[in-house]
Amino acid sequence: MDGTDRVVLVAAGFGVWQAGRHLASARWTDVVRVRALGRDAGANDSSVLALELRDGTEILVRETLPGFGPFLDAAETALPGMSRIPALLAGAEQSDVAQSETVLFERYPRPV
Repeated sequence: MDGTDRVVLVAAGFGVWQAGRHLASARWTDVVRVRALGRDAGANDSSVLALELRDGTEILVRETLPGFGPFLDAAETALPGMSRIPALLAGAEQSDVAQSETVLFERYPRPV
């Protein structure tokens, strides 16, 4: 991981940077679904949050990114009814399954 990799919070949402480049950003109001993906035995071996946006795109946020803790706190506040994340990620860490998935948040009705 490059020293410039990070997830940053802004007033209405968040942004993700990798290798000094802006990869993606979104407003919390555009997030329609959040999934926790269990540890992948691949190179990064870390849990990931997949945030699906209204337009169908998906932003992946790895737990190893600097700023992940505050990002989790903000997500739990900004997305009403979102499941508590730390306990779910801890469970995924102990799983023998290469990759598990848990839906943490889904916006109903889905915006069009």
